[in-house]
Amino acid sequence: MLSDDTDNQPPEDLTLVMGEAVSGESSSTRRASLVVLSGWEIGREIELTDGEHVFGRSLKADTQVDSASVSREHAKVITTHEGDEVAFTVVDLQSSNGTRVNNMPITTKSLQNGDKVLMGDVLFKFVLHDEADARFYESVHRLIHYDQLTGLLTMDAFRRQLQVEMHRCAPDGPLCVAMTDLDGLKRVNDTHGHLAGRMVVREMGAMMRAAVRDQDLPALYGGDEAVILFPATPIEQAVVVAEGLRTAIEQRVFEHDAQSFQVTISQGIAQWPRDGKSVEQIIASADGALYAAKAAGRNCIRCAEAQ
Repeated sequence: MLSDDTDNQPPEDLTLVMGEAVSGESSSTRRASLVVLSGWEIGREIELTDGEHVFGRSLKADTQVDSASVSREHAKVITTHEGDEVAFTVVDLQSSNGTRVNNMPITTKSLQNGDKVLMGDVLFKFVLHDEADARFYESVHRLIHYDQLTGLLTMDAFRRQLQVEMHRCAPDGPLCVAMTDLDGLKRVNDTHGHLAGRMVVREMGAMMRAAVRDQDLPALYGGDEAVILFPATPIEQAVVVAEGLRTAIEQRVFEHDAQSFQVTISQGIAQWPRDGKSVEQIIASADGALYAAKAAGRNCIRCAEAQ
């Protein structure tokens, strides 16, 4: 999904005057977005479509911004049409920390291409661009938030998403976290070389992304260890998904330099908030269950013991 088209950055000399591009190209033929420049999810592009688009911490916001400095409903961008012209207006929703455009506090402000919009400590850039530019922003986002070998989320991105899901499921949950570790990777490295081991880790990421559900979020914890978030999922359901992953990896035959070999995976699962109330506590509980799976002979799943 990564694009090599990284030279198509939005032209800096294109500006909007009440929605009409001075270059002569109608803004209706281009895509309007806010791109995150700092804080929260750097590189993320949020496309602005017709009507109102609300930004804030609330689950009801169109774009939920996970930052303590952002109000529950912080600001909205209104897209309006008049003939062939399109106008974009940002409106502060009486936020605690205010909204700024080009470092000036605003209540309501028309947006021009390239304007910097600050909501709390999260900085956006308003851009009008085409699909090539959109692919560029997607590539930037993936480079920052995803491991390039496995395609799994980075741990920084995973922790942010876990915090969001805890907030969404509060106060009772449940949601689950699984810690995973490949069994036998050292043997692969020692016997077949580190290129073979790297190939196995890459394929682990692909198999993990294929085995989990659409709503689940796998991330690379480090090395050959990964962690999976199962949102709004009791531990019994998480075990079913984890077992599908365990079986898929157990049955996979890897080949490198005309040699075949296999590995397995051990997994430990913990349920929030039963097994830990904070991000670090629930990850630690899942890690403890993973150690129990290793001690039980590997290639199995163990659940954290209810407190």
